[in-house]
Amino acid sequence: MVAIAMNSAYECINTLHAGGTELTKKMDNQIGLSRIINTLEIKRKGLPLDKIAMSLVSARIDKPDSVLKSVKHVREASSAALEFDIKTEEIHERTYYRGLELLGKNAEKIYPSLIDKVNKKFGLDLNYVFIDWTSSFFNGDSCKLAKRGFSRDHRPDKTQVKMGLAMTAGKCIPFHFSVEEGNLVDTKQFRKDYRTIESRLPKAALMIFDKGANSKENGELIRNSGRDYLTAIKNTTELRERMMQVDKSLMVELFSYKTGDRVFAWWKKRDEMYEYFYFDERKAKIDAKKREEEIKKILLEKEELAKKIRGKGAKGLRRLTKRKKVTKELNNVIVTTEVTIQKRLVKKTDEEMLAELEKDKDLDGFFALESSRGLKPKSALRLYRRKDKIEKLICDLKNVHRIRPFRVWTDNAVKGAVLICMIATLFVGLCQQAMGVVGKTKKTLLDRLRRLTLVITRDAFGVIISKKFANLTKFLEKFL
Repeated sequence: MVAIAMNSAYECINTLHAGGTELTKKMDNQIGLSRIINTLEIKRKGLPLDKIAMSLVSARIDKPDSVLKSVKHVREASSAALEFDIKTEEIHERTYYRGLELLGKNAEKIYPSLIDKVNKKFGLDLNYVFIDWTSSFFNGDSCKLAKRGFSRDHRPDKTQVKMGLAMTAGKCIPFHFSVEEGNLVDTKQFRKDYRTIESRLPKAALMIFDKGANSKENGELIRNSGRDYLTAIKNTTELRERMMQVDKSLMVELFSYKTGDRVFAWWKKRDEMYEYFYFDERKAKIDAKKREEEIKKILLEKEELAKKIRGKGAKGLRRLTKRKKVTKELNNVIVTTEVTIQKRLVKKTDEEMLAELEKDKDLDGFFALESSRGLKPKSALRLYRRKDKIEKLICDLKNVHRIRPFRVWTDNAVKGAVLICMIATLFVGLCQQAMGVVGKTKKTLLDRLRRLTLVITRDAFGVIISKKFANLTKFLEKFL
């Protein structure tokens, strides 16, 4: 978007991205990111750390990419250098990487302080809190946090880091994040995150999280602190047996979808917990369709396998074995190994396979929740389903702000990269609230902001003659 032109009077006109800069500047005026960073007195020499942070956040909003490309964007294509009073000769990759390390090292001070300012300015309702976890894969092998674990990005071949998020249910503001080792399971990360945010929560708070973090220890931790939780029950054999015993005729109808499909519930108190069993007719249709597709897939694979064996015999079996070379770089040594992958052949008849796939057919459409608070079944279901707000936040972090993959190599740099991304997400979310466009997606809002450009006219000596915004729409005029 950078354009430079010379007119007959030797004037120079160039156009710069301005949306990210203007949003960052407005949010800084409201909640004081630069003041928070300066108060910590982390960096005393060279380019001030608050200017590094502000320009990186603006670049993340304008054009999310690696730190290297963000620095280039700030230097060549953004109005950040001009608006934040950064000299061009101060914008070096090394300066920004070092700044990112310092930001990551102090992330646990910077972000909570920022949220305190947000709370005072906008007011956060922490009576209902969503917590969730995700992972992001990592390029490189020098980061201690990077471990192999369950990959939400479907990249088991890569190491990853785990991220925990906590968000208010009301205004959907992410008020906490954590960065942990990639092999840490959700149940353990929950305990770490909960102990960190516990002091911020009112005694009446209800924690809402997925079944991945549901454990006896975590439930006791929440109840012993005087708070409550709502979560899904893990799909175990014992749960399936109990659901089989539920009499559908005793279930109460809660509501119906526009399609006419209904949702029923049955609940009871079990020990100190309240259990809620639901039957969703729409979900039952989806489960049945998935089972049919799985059956077709397995029968087709079996038929293709039989054809190969009949046609080629032992050679047909050998062709089921795949070999591939895996090359990995370890410091100055390149190691190449050959991996053999073979599909396991199981002696089962069609009837046995179908029986195994259909053994839980009667449970199609069933699912279960549990809570330490005596909620009405309709309220419990609606609260739990609102958890998709934090899932959308995770999706925005990955697809809109492009937090993955990490292209920095140390623990503090990874934490710094997450901090910058979280601040950008926070600023966009607050802008949604202020502009009254909560119903719009972050991508839609960012597309509008990215149209904003700043046109600068300089004379032959490089002195600025005029500055004005271009590509103004009604939304951008309101924003400005």
